[in-house]
Amino acid sequence: MDHRVTSTIAFVAAAVTIVSQMSSVLSMLEPQFAEPIPNVTIPVGRDVSLPCVVSNLGNYKVAWIHIDRKMILAVHKHVIARMPRFTMSHDGQKTWSLHINGVRPSDKGVYMCQVNTDPMISQIGYLRVVVPPNIVDDESSASTVAVREGLNISLTCKAKGNPEPKIVWKRENALKITVDRRKKVEKQHGNVLNLTRVSRSDMGSYLCIASNGVPPSVSKRIVLDVEFSPTLAVPNQLVGAPLGTDVTIDCQTEAYPRPISFWMFHESRTMIFSGSKHHLAVNEDGYKAHMLLTIRSLSPEDYGSYKCVTKNSLGEAEGSMRIYEIPRPSQNPKSTLELLNRATHNGLNKEYLFLLLFSYILTPWPFT
Repeated sequence: MDHRVTSTIAFVAAAVTIVSQMSSVLSMLEPQFAEPIPNVTIPVGRDVSLPCVVSNLGNYKVAWIHIDRKMILAVHKHVIARMPRFTMSHDGQKTWSLHINGVRPSDKGVYMCQVNTDPMISQIGYLRVVVPPNIVDDESSASTVAVREGLNISLTCKAKGNPEPKIVWKRENALKITVDRRKKVEKQHGNVLNLTRVSRSDMGSYLCIASNGVPPSVSKRIVLDVEFSPTLAVPNQLVGAPLGTDVTIDCQTEAYPRPISFWMFHESRTMIFSGSKHHLAVNEDGYKAHMLLTIRSLSPEDYGSYKCVTKNSLGEAEGSMRIYEIPRPSQNPKSTLELLNRATHNGLNKEYLFLLLFSYILTPWPFT
């Protein structure tokens, strides 16, 4: 009797072991995900593949779903969605890949790989689509902005992208930005650049540079024109020159908008033009200009007052100078040397020679 009980117990134990092993085998034959779906970051416009690795798929089917769109994209090897950019492939073993060509921003979001077991099994991965910055012209300042000197102005630069772009302002030619009239900085952050009580030195090109870590960064060039009425300076108001020589007179002007500038001979109240007698030149540097008038071979009629005039839509300025006659310098250094040599030869003492030189130095120019 004891032997039969022992045999029964052994049989039951063996049966339990077999059932357990069979259950383990069966569970191994059920579909399982062998690897997680990776989270992928991809720039817009590129191609991307999302793999779903399934072991023991058997007769079950794999499906891809875009959760954000609430759309079934593909089942097994068949693409359900009417989106030619999406395709499905199988490597012949365990990997079922969803391919997206030319990724768009709307493709971002959660993708689910699903197996139609009972109950269903699934796993998800996230597709992050990054977009390089793009400056929105309609929401930014125009390429050229004008403001009167002494007023305030704000320059705006708006950019889109993913991640959200950051804006940095700089000036061209390594010039510094004047902030609140109190300090100068090489760069300023933010979508809006506020300039207070602008001056003519603030005039020039400003660059708004948008970047978000996704190349390439982009920039917009905004030219700031500061308008003011002309100012004028005359370096030399009296200029002496001998008959028959050439003489040049000049004026230095500052104005914006760009002025109309000209020369006049005050004695005849006539405007002067370039020709055989006169040569006019203007050297411009931004809102600054250097006006030059050269009068060739001075005659008695050329002596007198000259006027430089500069005008723009905001006002005008003028400056006067006078050209007067001076005698030609006497070129007789030989006679002076001869005088000194003769004095030494005649035995004049040092004291007399010193007095002679001293009186020569004090003699008014031109020497005769």
